[in-house]
Amino acid sequence: MTSTSGKWPVETFSLELDDLLSELRRRHWTLIRWGPQDAPYLVAAIFKWQMCADVLILRGETAATAYRVPTLDDAEIFSPTGVSYQYHHSPLWALRSILSLPAPGAPGAPVGMETPKQPECSVPENLPRPVVVRPLSPYAR
Repeated sequence: MTSTSGKWPVETFSLELDDLLSELRRRHWTLIRWGPQDAPYLVAAIFKWQMCADVLILRGETAATAYRVPTLDDAEIFSPTGVSYQYHHSPLWALRSILSLPAPGAPGAPVGMETPKQPECSVPENLPRPVVVRPLSPYAR
């Protein structure tokens, strides 16, 4: 994802990560990309529930964040003041984490609020204008 030039690498994902990204498409997540398609600066995915959103931010080959945020104000999705869940690890583990999170209100779903780790739970303001793909196509690769 982040190469020495600060952009997404041209190399392909591992098979397991590719499978999990396909699962995002199957579940109709929204993808947001900052920068060109072949070398984005940052990629995020969102799934909106009724009162919250699950967010995945892919920052590089070894850095990703997953979190659940209340959606009282959509402006706070990428700059939350509180989250009910957060996980910071590699893209593969962050993606596994957010896809296995129980639906809001389901047994085992996070209910408490905590302070989001910064800057991991936010998107920098100085990025290029984002491109939104809604929802992810099951046929995209």
